[in-house]
Amino acid sequence: MVSPVFGMGLTEILLVGIVVLLLFSPKELPGMIKGVARFYGSLRRTAEDFRAQVMEAEELREPLDEIRDAYRGTKAQLTEAQGAARRELAKARLEARMAEQRLARLAREESDLASKEAAAKSAASSLPEGADEGPQEGAAPESAAPRPRPTAAPTKRPSGGDDPDERGAA
Repeated sequence: MVSPVFGMGLTEILLVGIVVLLLFSPKELPGMIKGVARFYGSLRRTAEDFRAQVMEAEELREPLDEIRDAYRGTKAQLTEAQGAARRELAKARLEARMAEQRLARLAREESDLASKEAAAKSAASSLPEGADEGPQEGAAPESAAPRPRPTAAPTKRPSGGDDPDERGAA
């Protein structure tokens, strides 16, 4: 399969070739092709010369250099901001993970406390009859003050300013 040249397929190229042969004799065609090639070459050289002059002109190069410098500076600033945003995101993820761990620990402590209270209630309800009526003979008198409830041991918090409550208070 032939790929299209100048957006034309094989049939269009053949049709143009037939029209050119009908309009011009085969003896004139080589000279015409050379003329078209020379014109195209001179047009291309002129465009290259113009482009080179524009790039060499000091007045035109300064704005281009300024634009390049501004582009590089902006690109550096964007890279720097992207790094800062990634660091902040990592820090926020770490704080969220620590908060989840604290919540899980508090939930465990609360469930442990609830299970201890339930065990104490079930132990109190399983006492034999008459045990509630007061001290028995020969038994040591108990004080009238209620017995303290067992509490969970206080947990040690890490220091170093990682706790958001401590940072807010400071």
